[in-house]
Amino acid sequence: MSKEGNDASLSASKKKRIERRKLHDSQKRRQVVGRAVWICLGVVVVGIICFFIIRGLYKSITKVQPSSDYSAGLAENGFIQGVTAKDYATLPDYKAMKLALSDVEYSDEDVQSDIDSQLEQHKELNEDTSLEVKDGDTVSIDYVGTIDGEEFDGGNSNGSGYDLEIGSGSFIDDFEQQLIGSHPGDSVTVEVTFPEDYSSEELQGKDAEFAVDVHGIYELPEFTDEFVEEYLSENASTVEEYKQYLKDSHYDENLADAVKDKLLEETEVTKYPKYLKQYKSVQRYQDEQSFEQMNQLYMSYYGSGFSDFSEYTGMTDDEYEEDLDTRGKDGIKELLAYQGVLEGEGVTLSEQDYRDYLTENDGNDDNYDSNVEEYGLPYLLQQRLEDKAVEILKQYVTVE
Repeated sequence: MSKEGNDASLSASKKKRIERRKLHDSQKRRQVVGRAVWICLGVVVVGIICFFIIRGLYKSITKVQPSSDYSAGLAENGFIQGVTAKDYATLPDYKAMKLALSDVEYSDEDVQSDIDSQLEQHKELNEDTSLEVKDGDTVSIDYVGTIDGEEFDGGNSNGSGYDLEIGSGSFIDDFEQQLIGSHPGDSVTVEVTFPEDYSSEELQGKDAEFAVDVHGIYELPEFTDEFVEEYLSENASTVEEYKQYLKDSHYDENLADAVKDKLLEETEVTKYPKYLKQYKSVQRYQDEQSFEQMNQLYMSYYGSGFSDFSEYTGMTDDEYEEDLDTRGKDGIKELLAYQGVLEGEGVTLSEQDYRDYLTENDGNDDNYDSNVEEYGLPYLLQQRLEDKAVEILKQYVTVE
């Protein structure tokens, strides 16, 4: 073989070796890149798993746990333990508080509305057959509804009587109007057509006939001294006395609400005490107790209840926690405001204050021991801070 041939052979062999080396290097690089990609993917997956684990742990740790220890974190007088209100909230100058008369007075319109309500409560059924049903009257009726001669569900008052205000729109269109002009003792045939969008699909668009018995028409008594003497003698003996009673009693109620609203409106919390956590824990406990009670009630009446706590609250866990935090901070703001007023006046509460409260509302303090056992005296006194603070505010406020 010639030298040129050997050179060509060597050159071809060398080229193959070079190509094989390049192929090997390329495969090696792909393997390295592949391993790097898988490592990165693994890191990402592990990171995501760790994120959800840490997030779950954080939520578990920060989730408010229920507590039935109502008095935990409270001093014996009902104040927040170790807390001076002014260190956590800025209160307005409550001694210079002013209110507009219109915010607290019980107007003539309010008085008349109360009287109308009293008359409504004592209305009497007049069965005089000479009376005629008019628009706006309230009548007592019984009815039986049929479609093609067959009774349908919900169409029978079963003789229990039904009070219907004519023109109120309580019944489907044209039902009430067809009773106008009838008399107590009459039997009236009412023909109607159920709306196409009626709540019961079985009745939608159907023609129905109601056999209606008109029992009587309700009439309101006159608001006289005799009426007051008979029904309202605990508060007054004449019409004018009762009107004045309404103005005085409601003025006091409105004043209490107004001074409380103004105090809270102008109080600013600068920081929240550690007690906020315990306050929310008690709130959650009360919410869960309410859930259990309502669930039992629904089970006894309807045979089924709420599937879980979230269905009862209508909120997800995160939404509930956010709502609980908002309620908790609002509650702490109120407590700091009331406590601040009492601290400013050098006033405190004691066992006797709670006993006096029970006696005033129940006529005795027989429930004192059982209440203290369940809630603790500090919590029970905490519930009285508002009333005590409002009493003080009412002494300082100027109404003009």
